[in-house]
Amino acid sequence: MLNYIVLGMLYNGPLTGYDVKKWIENGIGVFYKASYGSIYPTLKLLSEQELVRLCPEEQGSSRQKKLYEITPKGRETFLDWLSQPIEAEDSGGKQNHLAKVYFFDVLPEEIASQQLAEYERKNLDYLNRLLALERSFDSPGNQKHHYYKMSTLYYGIGIVRETLRWCRHARLKLPFRELYEGGMAYETE
Repeated sequence: MLNYIVLGMLYNGPLTGYDVKKWIENGIGVFYKASYGSIYPTLKLLSEQELVRLCPEEQGSSRQKKLYEITPKGRETFLDWLSQPIEAEDSGGKQNHLAKVYFFDVLPEEIASQQLAEYERKNLDYLNRLLALERSFDSPGNQKHHYYKMSTLYYGIGIVRETLRWCRHARLKLPFRELYEGGMAYETE
């Protein structure tokens, strides 16, 4: 995932490894973390794959900063990844879908909207599976003897409902303030 994030950070212009780290912290740092110890090896690997390259050094520069830029092959690789469907169920609780959506501004609007609609559909399917599971466990005995296990199911249902609400909101490009003020509810049926 980090290789695509680095390509995305370089998409709009050259950056140093330090700059990439700062852009990650200030951009997607809420849901994705990367250390210098992972960024520099990623830049090296991307360079070996000819997806990024070092910019020519400025003459007379007193400080030798390594400035990286994305190559045409890197742009193509990044856009190909960005155009791939978003997975509904994250592995290991990572918010990889958000890292992808963060870069959607570079996609044509119809592709971004299509991606979000498909992601919304996958999450609705997932919600329906969770609700079916809830119905299968909905008995007084389960609620009494498996309270905390059931609480995790209800947490999952709540998270998926909020994901659906966010997804529809983003797909329709509604004002952001409405989303966190609860101005729009997601209908499941």
